Amino acid sequence: MKKTEFIGLIPAAGEGTRMYPFSRAVPKEMYPILGKPVIEHCIDNLREGGIKQIFMIVGHQKGALMDYVGDGSFYGVNVAYIYQLKRKGLGHAILQAEEWIKKPFVTLLGDSFIEPKKEIQNLMKLHTEKRPIATVLLFKVNTPVGYGIAKFKSVENNSGPIEKLVEKPSLKEAEEFKINDEYYALCGAYAFESRIFDFIRRTRPGKKREIQITDSIQLALEEGERVYGVILNGKYLDIGKWHTVFKTEKRMLDTIDIDDVIKEREEMTDRVIKTLE
Repeated sequence: MKKTEFIGLIPAAGEGTRMYPFSRAVPKEMYPILGKPVIEHCIDNLREGGIKQIFMIVGHQKGALMDYVGDGSFYGVNVAYIYQLKRKGLGHAILQAEEWIKKPFVTLLGDSFIEPKKEIQNLMKLHTEKRPIATVLLFKVNTPVGYGIAKFKSVENNSGPIEKLVEKPSLKEAEEFKINDEYYALCGAYAFESRIFDFIRRTRPGKKREIQITDSIQLALEEGERVYGVILNGKYLDIGKWHTVFKTEKRMLDTIDIDDVIKEREEMTDRVIKTLE
């Protein structure tokens, strides 16, 4: 099988109102989890998948994020920035990259925390095998409120074709999506073919009058495109809410060797200092 080369795309222009007052002064993507900002964890995810070229969608008050990441060389990748002038939803944010991306790409939200880092490889592998317009990473939730939800046609080896998607449904709307009393929610990681941009441009504003990527993928399904889903084996947390931030920190402290983390951070600090001397 011919290896597919992917570009990385990290939308990181969100205002982060659910983390006020911290995010009034510092981008939420800069919140540190064991000394490493969430945005660096995202870069690690993409690099583990072999992605070296990353575009980052930024907006107002994201200067600290850009100062921290720079051109990406400290992290073994090449980062370029695309400015989103107005925040009109995730679909709109992704659409800002249309001019620069002409090949398959992986989109990972800048406030998504996924462990282990190699989970993105499963997403890319399935997309390379099936080559649908979109492959989405999913995780099990007990309630659909607040999530984009996907319905499988069938599931085999933790993956399968997707029949339907909906963005933030009510409990009544989500009932048909339930499988064995569970729902499968989008966890902020997607592999796309570049033709997804056409569907985003034709997507009508939905919840909060924003262009939702879930609606764009559903539009593609309705017009005969194929979409696949792969179930996350590890853990996903949305670092955009205080309760998930603290849960993430506790989980990390309980499951890793803190001495390894200290050593990695000290080595990074020394590397940056030498570069700036």
